Amino acid sequence: MDRIDKQILEIMKGNARISMQELGDAIGMSRVAAKKRVQKLERDGIIRGYNTCIYRDDEITMFITKTMCETPIEVLDMSVRSNNCLRRANIKTVGDIADAIANGVDLANISNCGAKSRREIMERMMLFQYYSLPEKQRGAY
Repeated sequence: MDRIDKQILEIMKGNARISMQELGDAIGMSRVAAKKRVQKLERDGIIRGYNTCIYRDDEITMFITKTMCETPIEVLDMSVRSNNCLRRANIKTVGDIADAIANGVDLANISNCGAKSRREIMERMMLFQYYSLPEKQRGAY
C-alpha cells in the first residue's frame, strides 16, 4: 500500500460514496485510475465493505452496507403510494433513501408523501436494516 492508497482511504473514510470522478480529482488522477485503485484495495481485503452510520437530532441510527445501498426500493414491499412518492423524488434505492435522510431531506416535502407514507417508509427501512444485520448485531439495533 503506497501513499496514494492511504490518501484514497483517508478520503473514503469521510465519504465512502464519493464518485470515482471526485476521488480522482482529489488525488490528481483519472476516474478510471481511481476506480482501479479502489477495486484493488477491495480485492486485497483492505476495503472490506461500506457502512454508513447516520446520527440525527431525533436519534435515528441507520446501518447501511454497500449491498444494502444498491438494493431497489421495491424490496421494501411498500404501498404503491409510498413507492410512487419516492420515485417522483428520484429515490430508487435504499441507499438513496438513507442519503436523503442524512442530507436533511424532509419526506413531507415530497409530493403526496403524507404522514402514513412517511411512517411506512421509515418503518420499512428500519425492518430492512434490522433483518440485513447478522443476528449478533441485532440486539444493539
